[in-house]
Amino acid sequence: MVSFNIAEGNPGALTFLMDAYMQHDPFRAESAFQKMQDLGITGCKLYMLWNDCCNRDTCMAIDKMLECSAEEIVSHINYDNGYGIPFKIKQEKNNECHNIQNPNAESG
Repeated sequence: MVSFNIAEGNPGALTFLMDAYMQHDPFRAESAFQKMQDLGITGCKLYMLWNDCCNRDTCMAIDKMLECSAEEIVSHINYDNGYGIPFKIKQEKNNECHNIQNPNAESG
């Protein structure tokens, strides 16, 4: 199980963790963060993934963490310039990330 230590004291990474586990599917969040921990993407890198690469879209970040290869994620984090490269947003989004506050919400 992933602990708060994955945030390495970074307040933004901690905010991302709390949002992912408390406002979204905690099982998907756990799988995603476990993958990042195994890859060494923690602390400020985790924050950069959420903030810069996914524009603080927690659902998108969880999806990218689960779907993308380590190489693709690292290429977006872009350590050299100090700012992550945003992922392109797909027009047709089949998002599996569910907000647990209103899981039965209907669109329309």
